[in-house]
Amino acid sequence: MMRESVVARGDRELLGLREAVVGEVLADGDAGHLDAGRVMMAAGRPRVVVRCTGAVDVVAALRYAEAQDLPVAVRSGGHHAAGLGTNEGGVVIDVRPMDEVRLLPDDVVRVGTGATWGAVAARLAKVGLAISSGDTASVGVGGLMAGGGIGWMVRKHGLAIDNVVSAEVVTADGSVRRVDAASAPELFWGLRGAAGSLGVVTSYDISAVRQPTVHYGSLLYPWTQAEQVLAGWAAYAADAPDDLTSSFQLAPTMMADRQVPVAVMVCVAGDIGRRDAIIEPLRQLGSLLTDKVREVPYPEVFADMAMPAEWRPKIRNGFFDAMSPELTEPLLAARPRIPGMAIEIRALGGTFGAMPADATAFAHRDARFLVNSVVMGSPEQQGSQPEDFAELWRGLRPNGAYVNFLSDPTEADLDACYPEPHRARLAALKQAVDPGHVFRGPLSVPPRPEWAGGPRHLLRWAMRSRR
Repeated sequence: MMRESVVARGDRELLGLREAVVGEVLADGDAGHLDAGRVMMAAGRPRVVVRCTGAVDVVAALRYAEAQDLPVAVRSGGHHAAGLGTNEGGVVIDVRPMDEVRLLPDDVVRVGTGATWGAVAARLAKVGLAISSGDTASVGVGGLMAGGGIGWMVRKHGLAIDNVVSAEVVTADGSVRRVDAASAPELFWGLRGAAGSLGVVTSYDISAVRQPTVHYGSLLYPWTQAEQVLAGWAAYAADAPDDLTSSFQLAPTMMADRQVPVAVMVCVAGDIGRRDAIIEPLRQLGSLLTDKVREVPYPEVFADMAMPAEWRPKIRNGFFDAMSPELTEPLLAARPRIPGMAIEIRALGGTFGAMPADATAFAHRDARFLVNSVVMGSPEQQGSQPEDFAELWRGLRPNGAYVNFLSDPTEADLDACYPEPHRARLAALKQAVDPGHVFRGPLSVPPRPEWAGGPRHLLRWAMRSRR
């Protein structure tokens, strides 16, 4: 009898959720539910997926999770390698229907967190505007903004979060708030770099720039010149003009019979008359095979990404102050024994580094380079490569990590993403806005005093405190 009453109560709560939500509610067993629970790199099976059309739907989803004592995940594009946009047996708040891109005065753009960056760039290009954002068309605004946003104009215009002027957020207690530096300075600070720990952001107001075109493309060099090209690229990129954002890329050695060319990717914004002069030193790094750099509309810098459903890439990254031999030699030496590994090194500095270290929850403003690496393939295809990959990274000793590029995050990774004093400040903020650790995961900073778990979290208390 008790079991029946529990089921009946659950049915009533689900019916109430369906009645309260303007968007779509997909429960386990509904058509489309399994597909709705999948993200790019994880096949979760949540109990309920709520496709939210606005903040009111988000509030209803949180109240349902509270009533059923279920964990919460928030999905935007669904690209995060750790599968943070889904869960097992919980509630997924899917913000993808909230995809508004609306022009406001003074070149400010209101962007719903369910929009994709390709769609945002295409919309803004019609009026000659652009936002310094990511590099993949299908990545969601909410996911990328939660961690920072390192894109193709990061040295010219900073991180995506650096250009946010306000945000609408639903916090754990069901409050819907429009926050900015004047109205809620501490929460506004935390949302720029750690939004996933603090609430569900439904939209951002972002300052766009007048940037209709950029010079963008690849310079390819022989695979035998990898060491030479890397050294020359790093020496120039570290102190290049801010208009230049570039990266050094090595594809897996399993491709092209181990002879895949070295690629230097280039994006130059700013004054069109200076762009060729800025690029020219990069054309002299070695025996140039092809030069595909050309003037393009800004939306063309966004690639798209797809992979086989069974692939589970292993991704690790780290921030570094310099491309020293102690870093570059192990990276290059590891490639033959990890044939599925791709390496991308992004140059930072410029406007990214000019932001004070304590200005946002993103902490790593002194870094000059970000090394990102991926082992491709399914677990069966990878074989023992993940062990060699982990061993490589244990020896590299980065000065921090980027929250958006981690496939198997640990407590040590959380510390690397949010070092002291950022970690302490975030814990205090978390205690103020989410004391029950509703928005929790391997890359979420716990409240202080640190949450120790238990059979039921404190969302019930947080929600009732608002009634």
